[in-house]
Amino acid sequence: MICQSHLWLREPVRLWNNLAPRLTRAESGATAATSYPLIGTDGHGLTEQIRFEMSSLSDPGCVRSVNEDAVAAVPELGLMVVADGMGGHNAGKIAARLAIDNLVARVRGALASAPPAGATDAEALLADAMQQAHAEIAKRAAGEEQLKGMGSTVACALFHGELATIAHLGDARAYRLSAGKLRLLTRDHSLTQQVRDLGVIGEDAIAASHNRHLVSHALGHGESPPVAVTTVPCMADDVFLLCTDGLNDMVDGVDIELALRVLRSNLPLAVEQLVMIARDNGGYDNITVALAGPPASAAATTTAAAAPEPVGAIGRLAGWLRSLLGTRH
Repeated sequence: MICQSHLWLREPVRLWNNLAPRLTRAESGATAATSYPLIGTDGHGLTEQIRFEMSSLSDPGCVRSVNEDAVAAVPELGLMVVADGMGGHNAGKIAARLAIDNLVARVRGALASAPPAGATDAEALLADAMQQAHAEIAKRAAGEEQLKGMGSTVACALFHGELATIAHLGDARAYRLSAGKLRLLTRDHSLTQQVRDLGVIGEDAIAASHNRHLVSHALGHGESPPVAVTTVPCMADDVFLLCTDGLNDMVDGVDIELALRVLRSNLPLAVEQLVMIARDNGGYDNITVALAGPPASAAATTTAAAAPEPVGAIGRLAGWLRSLLGTRH
């Protein structure tokens, strides 16, 4: 991933074709999927009216030799974070790890003092935590020659009361599956998004370009990056997904939605399935997924009513996934 802090689009087609190719990233060895205890029993995460489980997985993909993604799912805080580092060599890996560690530490400290009273408090908490993580990454990069230019995209979700507060920079994403429908909750800070907004280049040209991963904002770049923060209500049967671009570049929204609908009662299997599909489709980048959703017993009772049955090849895939779970709907 390449961060271009100030993207000028006066001549968007020329800029799109001439920007430098993306930097390399990744590492061997995947972080295993983990199922976490229920959130909401200690006053820091979700209230007991909405109880979620968490699972996460980070995989280097099929091409990269280093995994420059990082992930954290911390149920006692009601917090999930994914980060995608950049900078080449090990710098991106270090930036992603700094992003995760700083965000978790800042949120933990804030919640120990006073859990958020509502959306405004939670949004301020995450925005401040992101700015402090940004400052730590920039300070570390300035102090070590081999780390200069490093940075990280990031997406995080903080569950509190009956709300989810989402913050992000760059093209790491957050989605919500609600009533069987997948919705993107974030808007990429990227050249792709800016060009798409202008409507000057078709989707096919965007997909084919080697420059489509240039991001306009990231932790560690610029003076004070404009963190995007939003809060959405949580329903008891929602599933929240955070991912790096290694997932959504390789797996389209229809297939992500299908996997979450069918496997919502087994979040560890869901994250493994999403990573497997991304790898099967090429796995050109690191792939990181974090999920929060209802406990298995609650999810199983709502899956059948969530949406109509898919047909054709998608329907066959759904049947196969269900057979893995030993369930029929």
